[in-house]
Amino acid sequence: MIDQIELPQMVRMRHHRPASRLDDPESAAKEALLKADVRQWVKPGARIAVGCGSRGIAGYAQIVRGVLQALKEVGAQPMVIPAMGSHGGATAEGQIQVLAAAGITEESMEVPIASGMDVVQIGTIPGGPPVYFDRR
Repeated sequence: MIDQIELPQMVRMRHHRPASRLDDPESAAKEALLKADVRQWVKPGARIAVGCGSRGIAGYAQIVRGVLQALKEVGAQPMVIPAMGSHGGATAEGQIQVLAAAGITEESMEVPIASGMDVVQIGTIPGGPPVYFDRR
């Protein structure tokens, strides 16, 4: 059956993008958030959850730390929440371990990590599924 399928002409291609590099991703993330005037959205004392996933991003822990520092600088009380679904065995403890492997811990970020599997529905995508978020 497969010998009856006519395939279009194909050509092997490679795409090379120049890689940019930040010498200090922590400061760059902090400065970018402050430059975007995060103060207009964050009220002093606001509890802000910063979702951290399990993707392999270069300088990830430093970027997250910069974001958290910017939020603290404008008076927020940020925390980290795991945002990764089934990674880490879909357990709160496992997700904390995944974050720790990326260099994201309560000690290194100087904020609490609120990991839990207790969620509430916060909305519905129009014509689609419900949206859930950590109860905290």
